[in-house]
Amino acid sequence: MPGKLQVALDLLELTKAVEISTRIVSAVTCENLWIEVGTPLLKSWGKIAVKALKNITDCFIVADTKTMDVPEVEGTAVFSAGADAYTILAVADDEVVKEGVRFAHEKGKIVIADLINHPNPLKRGVELANYGVDVLLFHIGISVQKARGVSGKDLINEVRELRRLVSSKIAVAGGLKPGDIKPLIDSGVDIVIVGGAITKSPEPENVVKQILEEMGYG
Repeated sequence: MPGKLQVALDLLELTKAVEISTRIVSAVTCENLWIEVGTPLLKSWGKIAVKALKNITDCFIVADTKTMDVPEVEGTAVFSAGADAYTILAVADDEVVKEGVRFAHEKGKIVIADLINHPNPLKRGVELANYGVDVLLFHIGISVQKARGVSGKDLINEVRELRRLVSSKIAVAGGLKPGDIKPLIDSGVDIVIVGGAITKSPEPENVVKQILEEMGYG
């Protein structure tokens, strides 16, 4: 799987999410692009948001469920609506992760383990890779970004170390913008997740083009 840009639609308005994703896909197609139904959008609109974005864009759709329990139940909800992947929190119990992986793989879907707030993301990342998780996500949340002035671009050392230890795909999220991307790709990141830099721009398609160029897609 070549490197991907995941556009995080952490919005409350479905119409805005549809407008942004439509503009992006019209400009660059879905080839190197994943569309994320962000947690705020998923909580606001549920399966409707997943189904709408899948039908309108026909891109790979990530449902950011941040599952902590009953992954089969939550997976059924989003997969039936067209999602291709969902997220499970790395702090969830091992049995939750194993159930989530088993169920997703039975359905031909992908599991992304979100390492947000885990006290030892490297150790947990290795454990999750051994459980069959497809993507390990280093994630600095928005509230932490604002309070501490840090972002996903500050995680390069952690990425390099985890890349050495696992074969799972590695993703990074947290305040990323054009100019931050190439060093992450060079350090071993497979998926860069960008939200606000795209969704708050008056020309989101141009920001996506800039990021894809940094990723090596001319």
